[in-house]
Amino acid sequence: MARIEFYDGTSALAHEAQVSVYNGKLIIRANGQAYTIEDQDISPTLSTPNGRRFINLSNNMALEFHDNADAERLLDSLNVPHLRQMRWFDRHYRTWPFIAGALMTFVGLVALLYFFALPVVAERIADRMPSHLLDDMSQEALTQMEDNETLQPSKLSKKRQLALLTQFNALKKPDTKVPFKLHFYSAPDIGPNAFALPSGDVVLLDELVNLTTSDDQTMGVLSHELGHVAHRHTMRGIIQNSIVSFAVASWLGDYGSTLVNLGASSLFSEKYSRDFERDADNYAIKMMRLNSISPAVLADFFVIMEQKHETKKTDASSKANPPSKDSSKTSKSNFNLGDLFANHPPTTERIDTLRKAATQ
Repeated sequence: MARIEFYDGTSALAHEAQVSVYNGKLIIRANGQAYTIEDQDISPTLSTPNGRRFINLSNNMALEFHDNADAERLLDSLNVPHLRQMRWFDRHYRTWPFIAGALMTFVGLVALLYFFALPVVAERIADRMPSHLLDDMSQEALTQMEDNETLQPSKLSKKRQLALLTQFNALKKPDTKVPFKLHFYSAPDIGPNAFALPSGDVVLLDELVNLTTSDDQTMGVLSHELGHVAHRHTMRGIIQNSIVSFAVASWLGDYGSTLVNLGASSLFSEKYSRDFERDADNYAIKMMRLNSISPAVLADFFVIMEQKHETKKTDASSKANPPSKDSSKTSKSNFNLGDLFANHPPTTERIDTLRKAATQ
């Protein structure tokens, strides 16, 4: 047996010791004295490849083993019940199967938190966000897009704007008390689109109005966007990303910026999840039925959008497009036709859902 050193808890001086086990108790003889240690007062440290093993005892006493095998044999002799789990862990925690299992468990827990717990937490927080904060974030986002000329003044006639505004204001809006307000803009860099901000400000682009074949299609698209606001999708997405970013930044030692700053910069780069899009489609179906508009008209618009998307892809693959003079302006926008379809449910699925809803 290699050297075993004993610390009596009163000084840092180590004494050479002899140890034995009698009736389940640890007997230590050192410095001319004998110590009897009860099994519940024994607490070994984890073993390491190159470090010495310690067994901590009551009253700040400890044993230090120059040969870890001696510590293992002593613990085997003691067979202390409350240390069995710890000793099993000590024998396995440095093995590859244990490491792989621990990694898989960790990944599973992270996935469980991310896909199930985090959305619930984000929804609860989003529902309690003060309206003035939503107004500030939305106004900041609009101001940014106006300043970089992504959003330009609408070219629709005042009469046309009034007609659309009258239809929009007359819509019955279910399950929400958000005060919606319609804004008209032109945005060639974005293309045909409409979007609603968390404050209830709704942006309708000339390019979408010109692409639709009826005002009911326009109202259908706006109903979908109102669904995102009613379900707080934008804020939920920002909160989820903020929590993940903060957790990672905290881990790496950089706490980043506040939620407001993050929200203002990422409001338009936030891509709704597929579940969010389905929620918004379902809201649109409910809202259109409430206003005696067939959900089929929104399906018709999706067909038009899909055809335009396919045409754009074909044109892009058939010829190389040189950079335009307004390329710097385009880079300031996070929207393009491809982005609008990237994280949406497959268009065929959405069209089928809307057409089926129209027959029910």
